[in-house]
Amino acid sequence: MTKYLTETFTGFLYDQGDRIGLLKQVLATLGNPDTDFSIIHVCGTNGKGSTSLMIAAILQQMGYRVGLFTSPFIGDVTNSVQVNQKPISQRRLTTYFDSLKQTMATATFNQQQLSEFEALFVAAMMAFSDEKVDYVILECGLGGELDATNAVKTTMYSIFTKIGMDHVGILGDTIEQIATTKSKIIRPHNTTISAPNQRPEALQIIKKEAEQKAANFLDAADLTVSFYPKTSMVAYQIGHKQGQFTFGLQGAYQLENVRTVVRWLLSFASDRPTIELDRLLSQSLGKLNVPGRFELISDQPRLILDGAHNVDAITAFVQTVNQQFQSQQKLIITGFLADKDYADNIKLLSQIPNAAFWLTTPDNEQRQLDPVILQKLLATQTGVTYPVIADPIQALKAAVKEAASQPDTVIFVVGSFYLLNPIRTFILENRSDFHVPNTTPSL
Repeated sequence: MTKYLTETFTGFLYDQGDRIGLLKQVLATLGNPDTDFSIIHVCGTNGKGSTSLMIAAILQQMGYRVGLFTSPFIGDVTNSVQVNQKPISQRRLTTYFDSLKQTMATATFNQQQLSEFEALFVAAMMAFSDEKVDYVILECGLGGELDATNAVKTTMYSIFTKIGMDHVGILGDTIEQIATTKSKIIRPHNTTISAPNQRPEALQIIKKEAEQKAANFLDAADLTVSFYPKTSMVAYQIGHKQGQFTFGLQGAYQLENVRTVVRWLLSFASDRPTIELDRLLSQSLGKLNVPGRFELISDQPRLILDGAHNVDAITAFVQTVNQQFQSQQKLIITGFLADKDYADNIKLLSQIPNAAFWLTTPDNEQRQLDPVILQKLLATQTGVTYPVIADPIQALKAAVKEAASQPDTVIFVVGSFYLLNPIRTFILENRSDFHVPNTTPSL
């Protein structure tokens, strides 16, 4: 299915002419399917996927029919378009793509091209309309003013996770420029929420844009949380309101994301007094699993996947590893795209104690980084020349073999989602060689 998408539509067209204008015209031609449901638009640099999935799970637990559009996808492209946590079928997605291809071939569009991401976004709007969902959680791609998802007519919420330095040169060269670009998703009179860990310069820009749009602005920093690892309980408080719930997600950074989510829920539930908030949160988030975000994909051998691929995300990954696995031996398989800040990422990863590395290549021929470059950077930081195994699956097999001779060893796969995808798919397709926990959904 992923291959069909890339063969049917073109590659990267961000900022190539008036893409938003074109997408608005396409949606209008299709009858504006994006107006058939309420939209919660999630934007930021880190935490978008986890935040989106948590909100979707809560709404589903409340009995609503929920569409979820996320990127990048884990596994097959169909996982980007889900209804009540079930991916759209390949057959239906192919039907939407074929319909879009026919639409673009009409005289109205004069053979204009849609990018892969644009086509996927429009197909998602068509699917959610046909599925008669109540709410759609819409995760930005690159994020912001020129992102395909910003072609929708209106949104109920604009939610901003932490904004950092990523896609530099496309969204901007500074936090201020990137935040300005992302802030343009705010719609007049909606409710806008910022993550609690927002950089001051980004927060100021979001607040200013919300004020200009007469949007109701809420700061998740107003809500405090405490986590109790032994019981997996999160206690929260905002003003005189407080509560606690079971929280199953791993990763220290998820506490920041859940603060944003709880702040959203308190807003959403403000006119729904019969909702038992703590029970709802426990039921929806207590056993939630986020694929590719500090995901325990196998417990024999113990193997964790994390799609951290920029400095903020790698910093959070290192913090979590050092908190939870300080004394254990760690085998880390890593690889990055060439357009990422891989030098600083490697410097951070090298600070993990009791760690050895396997350096490999993400599955993206156009953007992949030669792992020899990572090998040299690590050698500079650690004095050790770690092995390069270009094929991700062979790197995984080497790490598993090594772990078998070292009791209590944890294997981590961290870096580009183009690295996680082939490894995750291989593990799920070879379950007899791994012990995949029941909480891991089959994609």
